[in-house]
Amino acid sequence: MTMSSNELLLGFDAREMWLDPQEYWPNSRKKMYLLRYDVVRPLSTDTVVWRTVFDADTSLHRPEWTGPIQSLWDDLATLQEYLDTAWSDRTLPYWIIAVTLQEDARESEDLQEWYARASNIIPALRDPAWVFLGYDVSDQWLLSGLSNCGYGTNASNIQILRDTYASDLNEHHLFASIKPAVDFMHFSDERVRAHAPFFVFGIWLIKKEEGLAHPD
Repeated sequence: MTMSSNELLLGFDAREMWLDPQEYWPNSRKKMYLLRYDVVRPLSTDTVVWRTVFDADTSLHRPEWTGPIQSLWDDLATLQEYLDTAWSDRTLPYWIIAVTLQEDARESEDLQEWYARASNIIPALRDPAWVFLGYDVSDQWLLSGLSNCGYGTNASNIQILRDTYASDLNEHHLFASIKPAVDFMHFSDERVRAHAPFFVFGIWLIKKEEGLAHPD
């Protein structure tokens, strides 16, 4: 997928792909937090929605410092080397991802803190080979306004939102294109004012670790 150059690379993470999504995304949670109920495993910047391997496997200890932006690592090679060393006997599947900020979605004054926080990301630019998974709409702490800010219990209001946005969401419950993501960002600023301003983030698949059992 081609992308505009108006993006800022924020960091990297390793996210679990082994937990049973039916267990931590039962229908009751989907109806409260999702606009597409048929999505099996929602992906997100938000680690409550899509857990890091360090949260999902508590035997794997995260270093005290990984980078300045939430759970993201500021150096891709360091993340990969750490997992290869600390989790060398892993048999569980996970994905290594990158998160980018869409700079053109907000005014420049809203972005200054991001520029400061992301000033030492290595590599500094997204690799064209990384696979686009979709756009999330989240706050400055990467809490998702799309899949972790409840839509309430008013069925007619929820149906209106589903009718408006569900067709723009892909199989990961992420926006497939930028325009509806920006529209939803502005809507989220009003809907969840305690977390405003929201931002549009791209999520990119760097590598799938299949986690097959090592031969004896």
